[in-house]
Amino acid sequence: MSVFRAVPVAETSDIGDPEPPTPWEGVLDCADTRERSMIQLPTTASVFAPADAEPASLPVFVWIHGGRYEEGHGDDGWYDGGALAALGCVVVTINHRLRYEGFLPLDGDAPGSFRGVDDLVHALRWIRETVAVVGGDPDWVTLAGQSAGGGLVMTLLADRRADDLFQQAMVLSPGLPRIHRILGWRARRAAARVFLGVPLTRDRVSALSARNRDLAYRRSAHLYFTDCALGPSFPDPAQLRQVPLLVSTMHDEFVRFPGVIDLDRMIDRRNLPVWVLALGMRWMGVRPRKLARWCRTVDQHRPMGQTVGEAMIRRWAAGLLEAAPGEDVWACEFRGGDWRGTRIDAQHCGELPVLFDKLTVGPDMVAAVCGPDAVERLTATGQRFRAAVLGFLGGDGPGWDRYGEARTTRIFDLTGGPDTEVDDPLRNVRTLLPV
Repeated sequence: MSVFRAVPVAETSDIGDPEPPTPWEGVLDCADTRERSMIQLPTTASVFAPADAEPASLPVFVWIHGGRYEEGHGDDGWYDGGALAALGCVVVTINHRLRYEGFLPLDGDAPGSFRGVDDLVHALRWIRETVAVVGGDPDWVTLAGQSAGGGLVMTLLADRRADDLFQQAMVLSPGLPRIHRILGWRARRAAARVFLGVPLTRDRVSALSARNRDLAYRRSAHLYFTDCALGPSFPDPAQLRQVPLLVSTMHDEFVRFPGVIDLDRMIDRRNLPVWVLALGMRWMGVRPRKLARWCRTVDQHRPMGQTVGEAMIRRWAAGLLEAAPGEDVWACEFRGGDWRGTRIDAQHCGELPVLFDKLTVGPDMVAAVCGPDAVERLTATGQRFRAAVLGFLGGDGPGWDRYGEARTTRIFDLTGGPDTEVDDPLRNVRTLLPV
């Protein structure tokens, strides 16, 4: 396996536009530079390719990490692309600016433009120019991401600068802030203005120290406990590019979200009716006329956990599946078992060690999101899921029926059971939480 870590793909100031990296003399050490990448270079790429690959012969899998647009890194241990690349592709994980540096709209910025997205476009151009050398086909690139990374894939599907930079897309549990396309940024910009203490111009914000910007962001992020504080909004459906698309969700995204689980335990322990939460659900985005339906259909033992996950994640997946143009659209969902018995939920991030074959990396975290005995229980499931992904990367589809009018969805069972197919599992989400 050929591995190149933390290759600089752009040079960025805190708030400026990305530029080509400064050329280096001699050979750049890309053998083990994770620490340098995470601390000093926000816009880098790490590449994993079979050592014997012929030039431009393999599909390319480009990965955008998640992290609520405020944290995370493509060189995290779960994103090591070696196992996936060994199956017959080139894996490239890319990084971008985060928080205010990447996603705070400043005075004079075009509507819907973000420096973090600019970084990704720059990285995709670098991949197109260079990936053939390590065996990747620059004309057969699949752009993939999870959580905030999935939201960024959706954004790039509607960004005309990226039209020639990837040919397929894979969106896992996409996360976006609940921001109205026109009105929603006013309150968030006002909060940023207060916490930063300066006008939101490039000169004034860039003059602040990184520490002060970080402190201001942390204060403003506390206002959005069940939301992303920053990030792009759901893309205009009319702007979505038609490409083969695979969309994945977790059934129980945030049922064990800190704070939320305490509320659910209190409601369950005191046997309170779920209607006491109805007003809060309006705040989460449930349609006012649908609150009665929400009370009838929500998980009576975990109403907050279910709704937070659906409001933050699953609604965007449902909206994308409805809006995506063309017929080459596939959907899948991960499900767990009886949470009171097995304690195996399909939680947010639970698909990551399955996708990248990292069930033994960070065992405590794997157990937290995948449940106990994950290696024994999920090895076969992981093999099937990775085979589906490789089929999709190769242009043959993942191996089950298209989404279509029936909204057919493949179910991967995290208890270790067989895969099944169901129709329209996101119907209730789509009805209660429109995008």
